[in-house]
Amino acid sequence: MAKDRKTDLPAGIRDALSAIASGKPLFARKDAESTRPSDTLLAIDSVRARTLAAAMQILAEKGVAALSLRAIADSAGIGLTSIYHYFASKEELLLQLALTGFHDLQREIEHFRTLPEHAPPMRAAARAFFNFVLAHPALATLMFDEHLMAQHGALREAELATIAAYRASMEEDDRLPPEHQENAAHAIWAMGRGIAAIIASYPPGEIPPERIEKLLTGAAFLIDRTA
Repeated sequence: MAKDRKTDLPAGIRDALSAIASGKPLFARKDAESTRPSDTLLAIDSVRARTLAAAMQILAEKGVAALSLRAIADSAGIGLTSIYHYFASKEELLLQLALTGFHDLQREIEHFRTLPEHAPPMRAAARAFFNFVLAHPALATLMFDEHLMAQHGALREAELATIAAYRASMEEDDRLPPEHQENAAHAIWAMGRGIAAIIASYPPGEIPPERIEKLLTGAAFLIDRTA
């Protein structure tokens, strides 16, 4: 990657830090704006979609602690009884939000793999992951919530399907021997999970830029190294 002589940072990391400072997505698409999680909800039944979209907005703006079925009903402009028709409990609604998040993350990984400006594929998939986490930190935290993961096999399966999409990017990258690709995919994914947890541990916009720099520069070094 190109280096900046003044800062000696990889050009991609400099661009990422500039994007974060201006409130933009980490690695912006050149063909279109980054997909928002609510886009997936548009194809769902209208009342259910409005409930999930309102919940997603509250989650993004105020965090999971502010999510109550009453608050969601008021935001969506629908009756509380209508919500109970689709979701028996708050946990069931949170599960659906987390599943939606994994669906969108998988789609982003698959899309970034097709963009030549983010090549090689393994780097592109990693950028999709970090872009998603920085753009939707509260949703990412919910997706990896230990309680939800332990209680719902569907969520674990959704994560494994997303990891499989990341592994597919490795299969297109000749720097890793085929016999190590699956193990490496899980290890790099675990690293991404850890970075996501660190980012989510700060209030929105308050993570020190130098910490993001260290996380992203270190991850880029590990991912971009040839095997």
